[in-house]
Amino acid sequence: MKTPKFLLSALLIAGLASCQKDDTQADTSPEKPEAETTDDIAMTMSIDDEITNLGQMSMEGNPSKKTTSWLSCITYTIDTTGSTTEVTLDFGATNCLGSDGKNRRGKLIVTLEDNPFDAGSVTSVTSNGYTVNDHLVIGSKSMTFQGLNNDGDPYLDINTALSIINPNQDTITWNSTQTRVWTDGFGNLNPHDNAVEITGVADGKTASGIDYDITIIDPLRVEAGCSYIVSGSFNLQVPPLPDRLFDYGNGVCDRVATVTISGYTFTFLM
Repeated sequence: MKTPKFLLSALLIAGLASCQKDDTQADTSPEKPEAETTDDIAMTMSIDDEITNLGQMSMEGNPSKKTTSWLSCITYTIDTTGSTTEVTLDFGATNCLGSDGKNRRGKLIVTLEDNPFDAGSVTSVTSNGYTVNDHLVIGSKSMTFQGLNNDGDPYLDINTALSIINPNQDTITWNSTQTRVWTDGFGNLNPHDNAVEITGVADGKTASGIDYDITIIDPLRVEAGCSYIVSGSFNLQVPPLPDRLFDYGNGVCDRVATVTISGYTFTFLM
């Protein structure tokens, strides 16, 4: 299994940020909840995605051999003496600057069963002081390989519970339940034709206590050959602001997406 090259979080950042510029006709609420929620959600989703991908890379083998730009910071060790395999991804005690411009330190501990690709096998990833741009990550995720769905595609069920302590010592929370289906390219050793479809929900709280909920309406499709989400939609709720429905189109690889707020639809570029 090859991890898709382009992550969901990077694409949502563009969509969330664009709302601040384009939705003034529909939303005259104070700017602080909007701006803070945008920043906290984008940052938290980015961290969540990279932890998921590091877990999946560990299922496949040594992630330090992958092409992801910032993986050169990792020291990779494996312990097979126990009943499960434990993989330690160590970024070091001091910040290591990746080519993506982010500083990381601390460890992620990945626990694997004998064959992580047996149906029902659970892979867990737990933070041990893992820190991204001085945001300390506390918590874990579990990834259950479920085998093949009715269409013959392999899929993972992923549950995540994270708390993130920002440099001001404020706490941001993130909980998600997600299913990732490999619709194309699974097991063919060609990472360039991989595609996944993502469904699920998430909720959390920003550093100042603003609650939000995310629900994927139509599966979000991510293709290795495209820099953008090519289809799907999700709804963002940040009371008391109006709901925001993000729509990424019908399968064309382009930068165009829309957001609908209080009946107004705006086009933005990812």
